[in-house]
Amino acid sequence: MQKVDIPEDVLKIWEKYHLKENIRRHCIKVMEVALKISKHISGIDVDSVKIGALLHDIGWAVTDDPFKHFIKGAEILRREGLPEKIALIVERHFGAGLGREEAKRLGLPNRDYLPISLEEKLVCHADNLVHGDKERGIEEYLNRLDKMGREQPEFRWLVERSKERAKRLSDEINFIISHKAR
Repeated sequence: MQKVDIPEDVLKIWEKYHLKENIRRHCIKVMEVALKISKHISGIDVDSVKIGALLHDIGWAVTDDPFKHFIKGAEILRREGLPEKIALIVERHFGAGLGREEAKRLGLPNRDYLPISLEEKLVCHADNLVHGDKERGIEEYLNRLDKMGREQPEFRWLVERSKERAKRLSDEINFIISHKAR
């Protein structure tokens, strides 16, 4: 892997919470993909995208629950004093976000976890385009969701909503790129 410039405050948080190496590599790849896309978008806060991407999965350091890692991650960042903008990138990155009804059905706090800002949407989308530390296309992500739905039929309802939302997010990012080019 090439040498990547990781900000000192990110490294300190990774170390403090003992974030596993494979998750660090994943976060670096998400950052690379997000920054590559951001080069084609004017008016985006590139620093927030970079930090948000590098810390989007910090919650995995304290939970193995896929439905809680994004909430725990945001809690960590708020506790560590990072800007709310970064905490929201982390809190809203799961899949293509979760609506209030979905969160409630999953036993999460009753609120929306949908990406709102362009930075939130970009990190969320970039995360969907990375599996492990490898970039992939949106179709591969959608196929992976289908497989999850077959293997865990109790979550088929969530898979279908997630696929729909991920397609819309991908289309939105592509539209923004084509209309807000730098």
